[in-house]
Amino acid sequence: MSGFTLNHRAVGGLAPLRGWGTRALGALALVVAGGLVQPALAEDVITFGAALSQTGGMATEGRLVREGYDFYVKQINAKGGIKVGDKTYKVAIKYYDDASTPATSAKLYEKLINEDGIKLLLGPYSSGVTFAASAVAEKYQLPMIAAHAASPAVFERGFKYIFATLTPLAQYTGNTIKMAAAANPRAQRVALISENALFPKSSAEAAAQQAKEAGLEVVYNEIYPTGTKDFSAMLAAMKTKNPDLVLAAGYTGDMTVIARQIAELGIKPKMFGVSLGPTLPGFIDALGPKAEGILEPIQWASNAPWKDEIFGWTASQLSEMLQKEYGHVPDYHPPQSVAALEVYQRAIEKAGSLDPKKVRDAIAATDIMTAYGPVRFNEKGQNIAKGMSVVQVQNGKAVVVYPAEGAQAKLIYPMQH
Repeated sequence: MSGFTLNHRAVGGLAPLRGWGTRALGALALVVAGGLVQPALAEDVITFGAALSQTGGMATEGRLVREGYDFYVKQINAKGGIKVGDKTYKVAIKYYDDASTPATSAKLYEKLINEDGIKLLLGPYSSGVTFAASAVAEKYQLPMIAAHAASPAVFERGFKYIFATLTPLAQYTGNTIKMAAAANPRAQRVALISENALFPKSSAEAAAQQAKEAGLEVVYNEIYPTGTKDFSAMLAAMKTKNPDLVLAAGYTGDMTVIARQIAELGIKPKMFGVSLGPTLPGFIDALGPKAEGILEPIQWASNAPWKDEIFGWTASQLSEMLQKEYGHVPDYHPPQSVAALEVYQRAIEKAGSLDPKKVRDAIAATDIMTAYGPVRFNEKGQNIAKGMSVVQVQNGKAVVVYPAEGAQAKLIYPMQH
């Protein structure tokens, strides 16, 4: 089911609360981003609001974010909706396209709040965009559950209304550094490449610190401008440093180009990891054999040992349902989005109210198990209840190689070039 919002007129001179907990009479059109669906009888509806990267440089990831949001809406409405006190509400989402731009996102969240009357906010995609959008949520003291922001900067401002379902950024590179330090022969030299954007830069900074703590030498550490199309000069300079481990931090399109050019330039590290790639649709197909051996940190895998307390799904069952719904094997982005709305559901049920402050307080006390994993927040709003895994492309598939207890295969080290 696509996200939607209800259009309605005030009845009897009394304007109902817009965008959340609305009740209208008669048959109304359900409006979706990009078109209309068939009219349906009006119901009590909780409408969440989200500005997503539907176009721009992060549109691929933004589509996956929306798949998870929409999947939850379809599933919870099939179960009857969310119970608030003695009433049950169906769920809808009002979407806008932020074009992968922080300033646009902030304006759209202002629009969701001030024009559409939305009181419960879902986060956009990426730390940089969420940094801007969450400031709007904090300004109006409205909760925002960010399913796709990990950079510490988002959570270091003392904000009280931002919460994130995914694991904090430090774990993105930490496991790969541990694997490199424990490898035989041990990796010695690390090269870092990152986009000049909040999440990639923060990721590279964390990796540099982790490498130092593990006794590895960072021999190359460069930041490239957003929009870079050719990385060959940067990679050629990196090649002269003869790194054992290469870590590239950026979004999927850039990671695809970097991986291709590393292979074409004959750069042969023992380990090569990217922040996003192998588990996203199209990455392995685009690179073919050049994808072999590439590592990616992931928030979720379909073989994870978690069972959802709301829907009863296992991680494997959720993966199968998402694949059937959207026609591709899901990475961690859709389950992460589903988990964000499950946090909202439990908080609303616990609060017995749609009052944003009451819902915010209930979110802060979250302690639930989802098919995405456990969710429990620290005082900054970060999920401290779960860890991360690492996958490696082996024989054209991304398989879990870390940690050992969840591994589907052993790490291939050094990479076979």
